[in-house]
Amino acid sequence: MFQDYQVAYLRRNVRVREAKPLSFLRESVAYVLSQAARSIPHAAAIAHYDVTPLVEYGKRWTDDKEQDQETDFAPSKLQRAIRRIYSPFFVKAVAHCLHHVPQLNGFLDYAPMRTGGTLYIAEDINLSFTVHTKYGVLKPIVRNPHKKKLETVANEMRALSRKARRTNAEELYRKAARAYLGSALREINIGALPTLWVYLRSVLRARRRKDQEAPTVAPEDTLQVSDILGATCTVANIGMMMSGHQTVTVIIPPEMMMFGIGDIHQVPWVVDGKVVPRHVVTVAGTIDHRAFDGGEVFPFYHHLKRYIDDPSLIYDWTEGDDV
Repeated sequence: MFQDYQVAYLRRNVRVREAKPLSFLRESVAYVLSQAARSIPHAAAIAHYDVTPLVEYGKRWTDDKEQDQETDFAPSKLQRAIRRIYSPFFVKAVAHCLHHVPQLNGFLDYAPMRTGGTLYIAEDINLSFTVHTKYGVLKPIVRNPHKKKLETVANEMRALSRKARRTNAEELYRKAARAYLGSALREINIGALPTLWVYLRSVLRARRRKDQEAPTVAPEDTLQVSDILGATCTVANIGMMMSGHQTVTVIIPPEMMMFGIGDIHQVPWVVDGKVVPRHVVTVAGTIDHRAFDGGEVFPFYHHLKRYIDDPSLIYDWTEGDDV
């Protein structure tokens, strides 16, 4: 009774292998993304970049340094590693771009009946990045990577990724829900009632067997609520997970922009009138069209191209340098 009529029809006419109740994590993600799809007019800005300078820079840097191992400039394993993977580069480069185009970094309070809406442009650039775990995807945050050396950003991402894979995501999401519900009660926001119901239902009716690994992990080795709440923009690196050239991402409200980074692959590319093999990546930035028009995104992509064409601006950046 009261079930969706289409689902009810299928239940009567299709043999079902197993009925698996959604975990609290999946319920939370489903609710947030459904809310985002209903309320946010998504617009995608997709760009293809020739990242051959980035690939060649990393290879040339490693080869040159390894030829002179007896000098003080011999590279560490970390320095060599971050020139073979590109996630830290893109996280730091996106943060630099947001520094130059600050209106894209922040959050939106769209309240047509209350204030009309307020765009909050954030001073902090808190970039969350996606980590795939056995529970699903978690989004830990690197705070102000544009003010840190690339090695520091890479170390933080590695530590957060390790913690994410050791974290009981069900319990972490419950703690995050409690934090949000506390904020909702202080604001007397009845819009949080569905969230409250989902949370209470998950507490009163355990739906999944308790993870046996979680109790053996020390709290300091797992993600905390502060590690996943407070992002001002998100980078989803699909290229680290699969050979996918493009992903159109769904914005996590109240953020206003999310980037999907594809994999780096070789394609025929026209350079100076000649077809040559080049390394290419696709970047898909999804924006909340309520907050700004598409033209606001163009300067961001120009800056990103500048960093890709001259990777030393990111790789060799040190404290005190211009962002």
